[in-house]
Amino acid sequence: MFTRNKKNAEDKENTKPLLILLFVAIFLFLIWLIIVVFFSFIYDTKKTNGNRFEENSNSLTSLKSETLKKLFDFTNSQNNKDDSISNVEKESKIHTNVLERDEFQPTMKNLFKDRDLSIENIDSIFKNVESPKKIKNSHSTFGKEVVYIYHTHSRESFLPYLRDTIKAEEAYHETANITLVGEMLGRELERRGIGTEVDSSDIVKILAFRELDYRSSYAISRELVLSSIKENKDLELFLDVHRDSLNKDSTTIQLNGENHARLLFVVGTGYENFENNLNFAETLDQMLAAQYPGLSKGVIQKDGSSGDGVYNQDISPNSVIVEIGGVDNTVEELHRTTEIFADVISNYYWHSEK
Repeated sequence: MFTRNKKNAEDKENTKPLLILLFVAIFLFLIWLIIVVFFSFIYDTKKTNGNRFEENSNSLTSLKSETLKKLFDFTNSQNNKDDSISNVEKESKIHTNVLERDEFQPTMKNLFKDRDLSIENIDSIFKNVESPKKIKNSHSTFGKEVVYIYHTHSRESFLPYLRDTIKAEEAYHETANITLVGEMLGRELERRGIGTEVDSSDIVKILAFRELDYRSSYAISRELVLSSIKENKDLELFLDVHRDSLNKDSTTIQLNGENHARLLFVVGTGYENFENNLNFAETLDQMLAAQYPGLSKGVIQKDGSSGDGVYNQDISPNSVIVEIGGVDNTVEELHRTTEIFADVISNYYWHSEK
């Protein structure tokens, strides 16, 4: 009997290490399982975020390298407090959650929707539209770029060139958009001896890359403007070119038997000394009214209660939003207006007290 009890005790002693090893193994397995589940969750989250804009998975690679470089260089330079940037620029705030000038607030999915064009190579049509007006110009900025044209709502497009798209709130396109109008205006200014920089950056792609939405468009365009000023001290006039969301009866006028896209100026009043920009816009509006009555729809003033209220116009005393045409205007109508507007800006630049 004693021998049997002794044997059982020895068996129990021999079993203890095995039980301990078993518990350790179970414990380690549970830790491993928790780690696997945790990293699987992280991976799935990143994968979901990475596919937020599934239809534009290559947005970063298709961005203009110079635009990215400009933005990254500008961001880095903010840490260095460059004395060459004015106090106004240093103190200006970047507005990330603001109401847009456009009454529509498209989703990023809507902005990236692949809409077919009714005419192929529409960009070449905008670029090659003929300018019948002969320019006799005795002025020149001699290589200096003094006008900066940019587009906060860069994908605003035109219904006549979008197949199967009839709603103004869906008139957005990656290439056939308002940037082509800005480029037309830039060419017309150059023909009149005014050096012009046109920034045609696709701000929507930059928003997507930074995982921001449409409301942050002015924050991105602000960075572009400040970066351009840092690189080019000659810039004097700043035009944020948009198109109106209204239909043709509100955005078109017939002058000398031909349809023209109408203009509209927008000035924010939510910052100090906005009167300078208001005076700039009103002067352009009055010059248009004197020669082409009805072409301009006037100047809208917007404070923070009805929009952003700043629109990056606190950066310069000669800065304004100009809406050229609307969703229903054609390239011919838009071009006729850009020629006239280029004349007015040219007269303002060469002959007005700025």
